[in-house]
Amino acid sequence: MSESQLKKQVALFAKLVWDRKLTDGTGGNMSIRNKDKIYITPTSTIKHFLTENDIITIDKNGNKIEGEKEPSSERRMHIKIYEKASDVNAIIHAHPRYATSFAVTFQKLPVYALPESALVLDPITYIEYQMPGTQEFADAFAKGLEEGSRVFVLQNHGVTVAGKDIEEAYMKLETLEFLAEVSVISKLYSGINEIPTEKIKAFIEFFNKRGD
Repeated sequence: MSESQLKKQVALFAKLVWDRKLTDGTGGNMSIRNKDKIYITPTSTIKHFLTENDIITIDKNGNKIEGEKEPSSERRMHIKIYEKASDVNAIIHAHPRYATSFAVTFQKLPVYALPESALVLDPITYIEYQMPGTQEFADAFAKGLEEGSRVFVLQNHGVTVAGKDIEEAYMKLETLEFLAEVSVISKLYSGINEIPTEKIKAFIEFFNKRGD
């Protein structure tokens, strides 16, 4: 894809995240990596109104290359994730209501409650509170990334998801929020019944072999 097309994707998915109520106010930030460049949302903007021309270009050190506004204050997090995970080319940080309730209470999500959530989200890393935007906050992602996590619940903050492209990152965000909402509703009834680990492993093996 061209630079223009990638910037359009960032703006499109930022708008989708906001319109789907997966983030609040000016909260959240999104980016796509293109070789040594990162296209990232600007700071302090309502995502619904973003266009291609609003997306900021930065280098791998966080220096602004192009754009009228300032890049997201969370850019250090994006840089760290790209640095540690060569398979990641897109990142979404957001504040979805139900998933953020798990961040505020710092409870673990029942990732094996649904086969799809186990397939898409596992493993989830839970990061203790760090001041947003700081290098300490960005560095806190390193261990989880090294262990294979691409989904992060951030204590008293929100969530971050990463994928090979923006569509995959968005799918993880939607799946995470759906799991969180179902979990909250299920607790109003008899509780949450997770699928046994061996059955999850069998499902993932079956899924990965589909079409053979």
